Amino acid sequence: MSGRPLRRHGDEVARLPGGYYQALGRCDDTMNLGGIKVASVELERVVLEHVGGVSEVAAVGAPAAGGGPELLHLFVVAAAGGGAPDAEGLRTACNAALRQHLNPLFKCEGVLLRASLPRTASNKVMRRTLRDELMAGRAPRSKL
Repeated sequence: MSGRPLRRHGDEVARLPGGYYQALGRCDDTMNLGGIKVASVELERVVLEHVGGVSEVAAVGAPAAGGGPELLHLFVVAAAGGGAPDAEGLRTACNAALRQHLNPLFKCEGVLLRASLPRTASNKVMRRTLRDELMAGRAPRSKL
């Protein structure tokens, strides 16, 4: 064994320059994308490291309108001074980064541009609020 824990629970924290820290949220906040469990912070880390023009991102999994596995949606805050972002261009860049640096089977269904992400008093991203917002924008499903 390598000595690394197989599974981590709790909050993940990033060390910033100058001795500061940033709370990234729950590291066990997972979603099931096509039968593969993945943590939202893993997806977000890949996008932040490999897609230009992005200052913040929140990965949210939501069920497809007709049922089936969860679909990945990214809520993105564009970097300042980057000009007007193009959601479709960002989606293509995010898909390429996820395929190359995480898993070739992962695919981002949509990118939603935001001015800021909703946060708790302790500065953690509220993914549940984003998921609810995403689900509210869908047409109601018929129950047969």
